[in-house]
Amino acid sequence: MIRCAGLFALLLLACAAAPVRAAAQAPGANASLEEFIQRVSRYWAEADVSSLLELLPADNLVILDTGSGIENANSRHAAAALRALFAESESVSVRPIRVTVASTAPARGFGELTWTFRARGSRGEQSRSVYVAGAVEEDTWRITELRLMP
Repeated sequence: MIRCAGLFALLLLACAAAPVRAAAQAPGANASLEEFIQRVSRYWAEADVSSLLELLPADNLVILDTGSGIENANSRHAAAALRALFAESESVSVRPIRVTVASTAPARGFGELTWTFRARGSRGEQSRSVYVAGAVEEDTWRITELRLMP
């Protein structure tokens, strides 16, 4: 009987731990704003336009400024602007430096990345801040705004 009780307790422990581990890895609402900004940072460093676009809201609209002024952009326009930006620049590093929760209901927040890059074919490095705003939509963080700061 003691052996069965021990086995049962071990089984309960394993079952209780499994959902916590799965939730921590899920990119949905269980993911924190910090994890979301980390993911955006990784995609930006890799110049992964497709992955960045997958993080747009369902209406595919984002406030965008890649250096030519702030505008509302759909996913196709955002893709073209980001591809042009990454075609001219080669990432050296991207680091998230700030994450701020703006509200919890609805869940909104923003982060700031430091992007160090160089013009293609150049040796000189430059740094710019990238402002990333996000909101939870259908249990997943989505990019609502991307702006290069002067």
